Amino acid sequence: MNLFQFSFGIYFAFVGAYLSIILARLLKQNGRLLDKMDESLRKTLEKIDEGFKKMDEEFKLAREEHRLTREEYKMMFKKLGG
Repeated sequence: MNLFQFSFGIYFAFVGAYLSIILARLLKQNGRLLDKMDESLRKTLEKIDEGFKKMDEEFKLAREEHRLTREEYKMMFKKLGG
């Protein structure tokens, strides 16, 4: 019985070591995957920020053009006596 318990102990020690190696590889692979996902998300967010900055600039330009035309209308009404 002692030999039987010893052989089961060795067997489960090997199984535990094998499973720990497999789990370590899996965690390492998942870590690399998470790093790649983080990098791609960072790049996507940078592109979104650039897009919003461009939109802000275009809105500022459109607002300035609208102000100029509004001021021109005011001057025209003043000339017409309005």
